[in-house]
Amino acid sequence: MDFQAIITDVKGRVETVSTRAQGAAEVSVDTFKQAGDIVVSSAQDLFKVHSEVATDLFGKGKASVEKAMNDGLKAVASNPVGYLPEGREQIVATFNTTVDKVSKSGEKLISTFKGGFEGVTAKINGENVTVAKAKKTVRKTASAAKTTAKKTVRKTTTAAKKATAAA
Repeated sequence: MDFQAIITDVKGRVETVSTRAQGAAEVSVDTFKQAGDIVVSSAQDLFKVHSEVATDLFGKGKASVEKAMNDGLKAVASNPVGYLPEGREQIVATFNTTVDKVSKSGEKLISTFKGGFEGVTAKINGENVTVAKAKKTVRKTASAAKTTAKKTVRKTTTAAKKATAAA
C-alpha cells in the first residue's frame, strides 16, 4: 500500500465522520431549540396566570382594607373574619395549575431530549430514517406542549373568573 492510497483512505473516512458529526450537531441544535420553545412557552403561560391571580388578589385585599376603614375599628374588632379578603380557592387552584403545568412540561422535555438523543445516535451511526422520525417527534412534542399550555391558561382564567364572580 503506497502513501497516496493511505491519504485517500483517511480523507474518505474523515469526510464521513465530519458529515455525520455535522448531522448530529444539527439534530442537537434542533432539539435544544424545541426544548427552549417548550420552556419559554410554559414560563410565559405560568407568568400570565400568576400575574392575573396576583392582580385579582391585590384588588380583593384593597377592597377589604377600604371596607374595614369605612366600617370602623369597632365593626372590625367585632367580626375580624368578615374583613379578610377571599382568594384561598384561587391560590390553591393556581398552585395546582402550576404543578400540573410543570409536570407536563417536564414530560415534554424528557420526550424531546429522548428523541434528540435518538436522532444524534442515528446520525453518528449513519442512519437517516431514524433522524427524520426524531425530528418529527420533536416537532410533535413541541406542538403538543404549546396546545397544553394554551388549554391550561384558558382553564385557569375561567376558574379565576368564576371564583371572582362567586365572591
